[in-house]
Amino acid sequence: MNNVKHCPNCGCELDIDNEFCSECGYDLRNNVSLEQKNTPLSFFDNMTQKTCFPIIVYSFIVFGIFLFVGSIIWSSIMANGSIDFLTYIILTITFSVFFAGIFLGYFGCNNQSYILPNFLVHMGCVYSVVLCVIGLIFTFLMGIFGMLSSIFPSGGSNPAYPGASQSIASNYVPSFDLSGYLKIFILILVIPVASYLGIYLGYFLKENI
Repeated sequence: MNNVKHCPNCGCELDIDNEFCSECGYDLRNNVSLEQKNTPLSFFDNMTQKTCFPIIVYSFIVFGIFLFVGSIIWSSIMANGSIDFLTYIILTITFSVFFAGIFLGYFGCNNQSYILPNFLVHMGCVYSVVLCVIGLIFTFLMGIFGMLSSIFPSGGSNPAYPGASQSIASNYVPSFDLSGYLKIFILILVIPVASYLGIYLGYFLKENI
């Protein structure tokens, strides 16, 4: 069995267990062959190499902590009537994603090329969690509505007052408020912005502090 290897930097012969070159100090732990260096990584290989699953998990723990803290802060402001419920949701989630991104950028990015892969994985996880929660809430509410409709079936229109029901129906005009949809659209846009800024700020703090 071959128990020697050569340093790719200076060519010095080394033991197979050496982590650093004894001549030039080259770090052999991340050593790859020349062919591997010249072969571009695929998208998923690059993502796998530059992301760390435990750091992603810990970032979601940080996300949960700041989700709790943010819910207390913004709910107190909402209680004063300064913001409505949808604004409260936007501020709370943005607050949480931003600080989770700072944690991920500080501990998960070794250099600037790690920012984008970690951002993409982070966003994929965030949107997966959000969609799962929305799906669970929708399923739960549909089950409740189905149960209530079976217990309290809706009756037909009262035949004794046909004119009154027709006048009410003719005077009813459904309202269509765009502000709620606009705020949901803003939330969808602001989550990736907050995540990327948080990751970049975390990496910046790591490099400069």
